[in-house]
Amino acid sequence: MIAPNGQSWSSKSGPYGKGRLPKGQYTIGSATTISSGNENRSCRDPGGFAWWCPIAPDFNAKRDGLGIHPDGGVPGTLGCIGLTDSNTRSAYNALRNAIRQKLVVE
Repeated sequence: MIAPNGQSWSSKSGPYGKGRLPKGQYTIGSATTISSGNENRSCRDPGGFAWWCPIAPDFNAKRDGLGIHPDGGVPGTLGCIGLTDSNTRSAYNALRNAIRQKLVVE
């Protein structure tokens, strides 16, 4: 994932659920921290920082509940963008400042 300022983070999408995130344009929602307990281990980075940032497709993707989060727990996502870096705090901070901006998935 690459931010407009050139910052980048390693990421993956899929293969679970309906597979990887469909190509297209998405609107970034509000990034929030969440409990780092076991119920959220799939959204927790190796340092224990857990967060979630919803994204909404600007097209008929026939999917909902999509977002960006650390790729914790079992590697891979249900179609979200899972960040694989060991420390994802900089990505979280960048997304907090990107509300309503556009994300293009190629």
